Amino acid sequence: MATVDKWEQTGMPEKVLMRIIEENYQRAVGPNVPSLKQYEAFSSTVYGELMPSLAHEMISITNLREDSLFLDLGSGVGNVVVQASLQTGCKSYGVELMPHPARVARDMVEQMKIRCRMWGVNVGGMELEEGDMLQSKRVDELISKADVVLVDNKVFEESLNEALRPKFLDLKEGAIVISLSPFVSSINARVTMRNVDDISAIFDVTERPYHSGSVSWGNNGGTYYLHRVDREGYAKIKEKFDSLHPRTFRSSRSRK
Repeated sequence: MATVDKWEQTGMPEKVLMRIIEENYQRAVGPNVPSLKQYEAFSSTVYGELMPSLAHEMISITNLREDSLFLDLGSGVGNVVVQASLQTGCKSYGVELMPHPARVARDMVEQMKIRCRMWGVNVGGMELEEGDMLQSKRVDELISKADVVLVDNKVFEESLNEALRPKFLDLKEGAIVISLSPFVSSINARVTMRNVDDISAIFDVTERPYHSGSVSWGNNGGTYYLHRVDREGYAKIKEKFDSLHPRTFRSSRSRK
C-alpha cells in the first residue's frame, strides 16, 4: 500500500495502468467482441476502438488533470472514458447511440470501479449515456465546461460531422477537440477567403501521426487532429486578413 500511496505524488506507472486497463477490457468487452462486430458496414455506426497506447498519448498530450472534464462523443464500449478517468483522475462522460456497445460500456465502468478497489487506486468520476449525441441535453450542458472532446469520426458520414460542428461554438477558450478526421477545410491555411466566416476558423489545428496497431480497424498507421479553440488568435488573424482583403459583400453571419 505504501507503493500505491507514492503514486499519488508520482503518478501511476504506465505498466500498471495498462495492466488494469487490459484486465478490465478482457473482463467487460472480451466476451462481447464477436457480437460487437455485427454492425452496418459503411455507416456512422461502424464499431471501432482506439487502442490504449493511442488513447494514452492523446490523454497525455492534452494535459488532462483531476480537475478536467473529458467528453467522448460516440464512446462505443467506453474504453477511452474509463482510461481517461483512471490515467488522470478527471471526470469523464461518454455518449453512445448503439444499444449493445452502450450496454457493454456500462459494464466496463462498473468493472473498472471494482478493479480499482482491488488495486487500491483512485479513478475519476465516469458518466455514460445511451442516446444520440446531437439530441442529448447532457451534451449541451457539458460541452461548454469540457477541456477535451474526443470524436472518433473516422467513418462518420459527412452529414454527421457537419451537424456536430455548431456544437463546438460553445467550447471554452483553450478547449481541445481530438478527431480522426479534421473538422476544418484546410489545416494549413487557417483563414482564407473561403473559410473566414466558417465555424471551424476558431480552431488552431495540429496534425499528428499514429502508428500501426493504434486502432482496431486496420494495421496501417494514420493521422489524428488536435483542434484547439483559439478565438483570440482567430480575431487577430481575421482583423489582419480583412485589412489585406477588404470585402464589398456582407458577412454570411451578419443580420439581414
